[in-house]
Amino acid sequence: MSINPISRILRPLLAVTGAALLAVAAAAAPTNVIIRVPAGTPSPAGLPELLAQWRQSGQVANVLLLTEGRGEKPGEQAQFGSLAVLEFPSENSADIWQREAASALPAGLIVRRADTLVHFELTPRDSNRSIFVVNTYRPIVARDQYNDFAQNYIRPLYEAQRATKHIVRSTMYHEQGPDGQVDVIAVIEYRDSVAFAAIPPLKLGIREKLTATHAGYAKYDKIKDTLRKDVGGTFAAYTELPPPDLSDLPAYQPETIIVGGVRIVGSELKNAVDYLAKGFAKFHPASRVTISHIPSSEGGIAGLYSGISDVAPMGDDAKITDQMPFFNAFGYMPTEISVATGGYEKRGSLFAWAIVVHKDNPLNEISMDQLERTFGSERSGGWELVKNVDWLYTAKHARGADTNIRQWGQLGLTGEFADREIQTFGYCSPGFAVSVERSLFHWSHKWNGNFMEYVEAKQTTADADGAKVASERPLEALAHNKFAIGIVALMHAKNYPHLKVLAVSPRGGGPAVALTPDNVANRRYPLVRDAFFYVNKPPGGKLDPRAREFMRFVLSREGQEIIAKVGYYYPLKADYLREQLKKLD
Repeated sequence: MSINPISRILRPLLAVTGAALLAVAAAAAPTNVIIRVPAGTPSPAGLPELLAQWRQSGQVANVLLLTEGRGEKPGEQAQFGSLAVLEFPSENSADIWQREAASALPAGLIVRRADTLVHFELTPRDSNRSIFVVNTYRPIVARDQYNDFAQNYIRPLYEAQRATKHIVRSTMYHEQGPDGQVDVIAVIEYRDSVAFAAIPPLKLGIREKLTATHAGYAKYDKIKDTLRKDVGGTFAAYTELPPPDLSDLPAYQPETIIVGGVRIVGSELKNAVDYLAKGFAKFHPASRVTISHIPSSEGGIAGLYSGISDVAPMGDDAKITDQMPFFNAFGYMPTEISVATGGYEKRGSLFAWAIVVHKDNPLNEISMDQLERTFGSERSGGWELVKNVDWLYTAKHARGADTNIRQWGQLGLTGEFADREIQTFGYCSPGFAVSVERSLFHWSHKWNGNFMEYVEAKQTTADADGAKVASERPLEALAHNKFAIGIVALMHAKNYPHLKVLAVSPRGGGPAVALTPDNVANRRYPLVRDAFFYVNKPPGGKLDPRAREFMRFVLSREGQEIIAKVGYYYPLKADYLREQLKKLD
């Protein structure tokens, strides 16, 4: 059997990555590598496939590929033919990639490290419809001054433009080549051609308002041309990466030809549902797939029990209370089927949960059992799904107060930590609460009495009291508190260098696993999440042929390729996918 040469590079690399990152527990700042194909040079054969393989392996957190570079203005030269931005969770992971994998890149490319100065994005979005402009600048002042310019001039400008919803991504990178040349790259993504045309008339008003209301912006607006040289702008086309090698998953072969309607009500899962419907229609041209995302996840199961849908995609775990009306209607619970593994840290990707402490806390790892006893409380029982018919409460999952972990000494810490209380914090939004209560507490609602609750800033009231409970507050406070531990999103924690992300060991024992892209993609990290679809299948009975055939497609090689190409989620591993397929019969 032949072995893919890329796989020969990646297999030993992944082993090194997992071992190395487990020992590096601190929350390191993410970094990027920008790869350019020089203008006028054809894009090397095999480059998109190589990038796709790196992303799918989880070694690279995310990849943006832009091609067909052309000058933004008439007579202006493009700054590249193709451009790829590789996002890494830390400098360490980028170092490993540089050492072990970068040599697989074709010759003649320009490869540079880059830090992110400013970044905003809106999700979901369909980048296939977007217009990308990449502006290149050459700073002529020191790095510190340019960074201050980015924070006080570029950041408020990007924020104001994002508020128009016409620009869906704005990222400014600061890169430096081995020859010492420094460039600043600004990647601007307009929602579509209509948005691109709408922005120029709005810019004047945005700039006038910022000049009047933002002192830092007004200051730099007068001197910005003395800080940098404008090298030029480049139009570029978004290019989807090819699907990863999923040859270990079953190819789709229709068992029943579907004629007529297949009804889907629920979450759009970052455009994945629409693309899955289009892919399904290629095999079933006589089908008519109708989709409504209006009720989102919260209304998905309601569509099933009210008889208006066949499949309910969900962006969060369905709460027991979501499922009870279905039980009242049919006498059994809806069947839950995982269709994708949640992402590493990207917003909207059902990212894995990170466990964080102060970097000087000697704890480096924690088990799922210890997390349950630290964040949860004593309880008389827990819920379990019995024969997929009903959620029933049982003392099997009871535990007493003597099993609680409330002091650091109970986790093996000594010295100043031994007798100190463990202070816990996390989010209180429904998606977070349900996910943690399901994975740690057997659906119990009983948390540690000192658990401090926070939400993302967009969910708070627009005043000082709202700011006090924004999710940034406990992460900031952790800089001065060595005795706290939190369950958080890595996309927030990564911005705080005084934090440390703990490795987590699974229930039943086993080595602790670091939160890395590859450990999430391969489902080794215990706190991964799933994207679920729900269907109406009676226990011992048959699933409606329309729902069954659609779900067979989603759980096929072709369906999982679509999941991977959307870029928010990881496709299921073969053994886990087979478990989901069994639920259809």
